[in-house]
Amino acid sequence: MTTSARPTTPTRPGEVVLATVADVGEVVARARNRYAAGVLADTTGWTDGDRRRLEDLGFRGGDPRGAALRTLDLTIADDGTPTRLLDNPALASLNGEHARFAERRGEVARYLPDVSVWTGIPEHPTAEDWEDVRGLIGSGAVFGVGASVVVPEGWHTVEGSGGVQLTGESIEGTPDAEAVELTPDDVPEMTELVTRTKPGPFLPRTIELGRYVGVRREGRLIAMAGERLHPPGWTEISAVCTDEAFRGQGLGRRLVLDVAYGIRQRGEVPLMHAAAGNTGAIGLYQHLGFRLRDRGAPRFVQVP
Repeated sequence: MTTSARPTTPTRPGEVVLATVADVGEVVARARNRYAAGVLADTTGWTDGDRRRLEDLGFRGGDPRGAALRTLDLTIADDGTPTRLLDNPALASLNGEHARFAERRGEVARYLPDVSVWTGIPEHPTAEDWEDVRGLIGSGAVFGVGASVVVPEGWHTVEGSGGVQLTGESIEGTPDAEAVELTPDDVPEMTELVTRTKPGPFLPRTIELGRYVGVRREGRLIAMAGERLHPPGWTEISAVCTDEAFRGQGLGRRLVLDVAYGIRQRGEVPLMHAAAGNTGAIGLYQHLGFRLRDRGAPRFVQVP
């Protein structure tokens, strides 16, 4: 006999709900393909046999939200570290903390065009998924794909556009006394600083993705950094930039550590991306304690 398995407590961001034990194989496969953080089942009223079936599939109890809850963790990568969601941080974010910023077509999701340029596709995209990418972002658009994605014939990676991913498991961060919280009222000045320094895309609503901080001198914004992608358990530090006239004073390093401190205070781990050719930034982040993650090196594909 199968019974309803609807949770009596809220799910965590990126967690998929298992409705009945009969659905378990399909739900787990789809959740994994969509870079979900896990699958949750409330086994109140279930038979011992149904509970054992879940446990045989890797579901575990002991959840503080309820003794009857069983969860399957989908965050573990091939190397055994809890970094699998970083293989596609955009889709993991859009299916979790940032769902409110998502535009979707089938299993493909992108950020609203005034929020971020990132697009996420399933781990094993079908022909229909690739057509959904085309329909969602349009021919000629460029988007990132995970390490395991097989690009179909006619779709080509963009030469010279590779990047690196860095994780900060050992970073604790330090609050900075000069850092000030930036608000939507600061966006015009933030955009102007980004235009001059070119750290990467910063759009009119990017500030809504997380906490942004900056340094002002004589009232003028001269450096900033903030939070962007938010896969469950992780937060990306992005838009790290300093006005050319004030470089060499360690402002970028200080702001990265300030943002990292806020991330750690939430119990999450900082994450960063950088263009492969930006060796100066990569060297700085590694000096701070970030480590390169080989599997997280993004590839970029152009829609034909």
